[in-house]
Amino acid sequence: MNNAAFWRAVLQRLDAGSPLFVALVVANTRGSPGTFGARILIDADGNTLGTIGGGIMEANLIRAARDGLRAGKVAPPSLERLEHRNKPGTAHPSGLICAGEQTNLHCWLKPDRDATTIRAFCAALAADNGMPATLQIDAGGLRVTDDDTIIEPQLQIDGGRWCYRESSVNRERLVIVGGGHCGKALARLAADVGYHVEVFDTRADALGSDAEWPTDVRRHLLADYVDLPARLRWPALTTVAVMTAAITQDIAALAALAGVGLRWLGVMGSAAKIHEIRAQLAARGIAQERIDAIHGPVGLPMKSDTPPEIAVSIVAQLLADRRAMR
Repeated sequence: MNNAAFWRAVLQRLDAGSPLFVALVVANTRGSPGTFGARILIDADGNTLGTIGGGIMEANLIRAARDGLRAGKVAPPSLERLEHRNKPGTAHPSGLICAGEQTNLHCWLKPDRDATTIRAFCAALAADNGMPATLQIDAGGLRVTDDDTIIEPQLQIDGGRWCYRESSVNRERLVIVGGGHCGKALARLAADVGYHVEVFDTRADALGSDAEWPTDVRRHLLADYVDLPARLRWPALTTVAVMTAAITQDIAALAALAGVGLRWLGVMGSAAKIHEIRAQLAARGIAQERIDAIHGPVGLPMKSDTPPEIAVSIVAQLLADRRAMR
């Protein structure tokens, strides 16, 4: 689930008149089960969406949030630091013994006070272009501001003051070129792990109906793959996986994208196919350093014959590379 889906779910519940508790993991150290960016919403019935790490820590949070919402609790946003260890002198035990620490940001949201702010942020998330917006949370509450920078989500602490900021532009972006069986499987899994996913194809039937795709996956029909670069909103943040129906289309897409300055560019296929693709790109006059920068075959070297298996191998590689780039 990406951030757009999470905040949209928050807004739906606020618009229905339901107060909510939201917790965001805004800092963590190695070993912590809750990692930066994880989040959960909890309603007065104890229903949840998302997670901040699970176990007894999360069970205690759900219980406290449910009870507080039922009692009409009103409190400003606050930070809670938790330590995942069972040792004497542990100041803020979480109930877990995984090692590491995490800091959770707690927000008690009220429909009449917070729905307008969340609606403005959801609108910016849906637009995903133009002027990015920033959701800012501190002890004074929540607000949305226009911001011409695309920030990494961040917690800033200055003495006794703190502020968490999150951009409307998802910095984890995947473009899939080709909407076939493998493209669909990859889109589903990538969306589940938080990517902003877009799919491009020159075949209308490959893009199919809304029912075939996750809600947040955007699909685009192209007349020709030469048009791809002009359709990318934030190329420097974008990973592209090329997996069209034919090698000629793979080559056309790669030739169009080779000089764009993408975060990562890869192509699906066997070693023999990748060799032929590289040779034909060179024959088109594509610079060798740009050809060498293309990852192929995409995916970790593992058993990956079916579309879901191929999707797992590719997402695993993207997550490993993403961690290495940080």
